[in-house]
Amino acid sequence: MTSQTRRLQDYYDANTARFLRYGGSGRSLAIHRALWEPGVANSEQATSRINQRIVESWAGRATAAPERVRDLGCGVGGSLFHFAQAWPDAELDGLTLSPRQAAMAAQEAAARGLDSRLRITCTDFLQPADRPADLVVAIESHVHAPSAAAFLAAAARGLSRTGKLVIVDDMLARPESQLSVADRHLVASFRRGWRLGHVPDAEGLKATAAAAGLHCLVDEDLTQYLRLNRWRDLALRALAPLADALGGNRWPLFANMIGGNALTVAYRRGTMRYRLMIFAHQASD
Repeated sequence: MTSQTRRLQDYYDANTARFLRYGGSGRSLAIHRALWEPGVANSEQATSRINQRIVESWAGRATAAPERVRDLGCGVGGSLFHFAQAWPDAELDGLTLSPRQAAMAAQEAAARGLDSRLRITCTDFLQPADRPADLVVAIESHVHAPSAAAFLAAAARGLSRTGKLVIVDDMLARPESQLSVADRHLVASFRRGWRLGHVPDAEGLKATAAAAGLHCLVDEDLTQYLRLNRWRDLALRALAPLADALGGNRWPLFANMIGGNALTVAYRRGTMRYRLMIFAHQASD
């Protein structure tokens, strides 16, 4: 295990319980952005909305449910539990680096009666998959890979010939080389705090995907549905820079605060966008 992998594992082992306690996801067990689209009534619906969007996107492009679904960076299994309900015959695989997340996900799968068709593995998602999947999803996780190229190559190898890869993540609004010094500083704080390997821009990600044999079917900007002025965002605006200046990035709690504040400020400045992208092998559609 590399030092970066260990730091990432420690980050999620230390923070996951707090994410669930204060994230407002409830039974959806989501550890990702809430989407406040029209008709969304509460935070549990908002945090589950991206899962439903993925289900709807699949239904719009396929005539049958996926037989096998893989979540790369599955957290405690929230998205997989949603997919299990949407596709009751699908086999589901979840991969996470965090032993604590894997244990929590396995326990919840058993409690929901899903342990016979839902498998949680504590491993690096860049490792070769033991079987191809029809749908591979990476929700706010692919940026933990050392590079977009490394992630996309691994994901493509684990994708069935007619399968779809869904990436939902924070992305640069333009190439990093075009950012101002202030914006580069924000992106660096975001990467450092959240233990990220890379932060792509959308067009750069598409070009890297093409080199891995994948073409982009869908590119949707969901930034308008984020809420960026919650009370905790306002509190972090004051606390996170101080924590960063005092070296707080060494501890997972403060690292999360530092990275989260940098990301929120970058969104307010128009430096970041939240996107849903769907890819397929170039020989398929």
